Amino acid sequence: MSPTEQLIHNKKLKGDAKKRRTLAWRYMPRGLMHSTLNQWLRELEIEPQIVHSTDINEEANSNMVTFGTNESLLQDWGKDSIKAFVLECAELYNLKNTVAPMTFYSWYDEMAGQIRISAVSACHGKLPFRCNVNQVGLGAFIESFYTQSSIEPYTLNVWLKGI
Repeated sequence: MSPTEQLIHNKKLKGDAKKRRTLAWRYMPRGLMHSTLNQWLRELEIEPQIVHSTDINEEANSNMVTFGTNESLLQDWGKDSIKAFVLECAELYNLKNTVAPMTFYSWYDEMAGQIRISAVSACHGKLPFRCNVNQVGLGAFIESFYTQSSIEPYTLNVWLKGI
């Protein structure tokens, strides 16, 4: 079945079946994305369910997923591949979110060497960090992985998107 035929077929599906088929088609390996990142997307598709809570910390922790990396892997994957990966993670969370508007966000934990993603309900009006947060564009966010420093001391670079 061609990609166009697959999309037409998907539009005829209802509910969860539609999402599963759409996701299965979407997360096939892509030229821009490294195979490890593609594998992580396939695992992310199956594992977490989006949690909604009135407690922002419970919600953030329940929805958080971490991806371990190091300097060598970052170089191997490349900026374009990581950018595509983070965008696809946001889209996947968007597809899984069926209850209320949320904010998807991602940050790089330099100390742990992890790319982290999560989502919190938009009604909270904030992110669950106790430190200073610097909301940056996706390009600057990815670039900060390679410089391994925030724009300002004690400030966390975060990329976010409404879902």
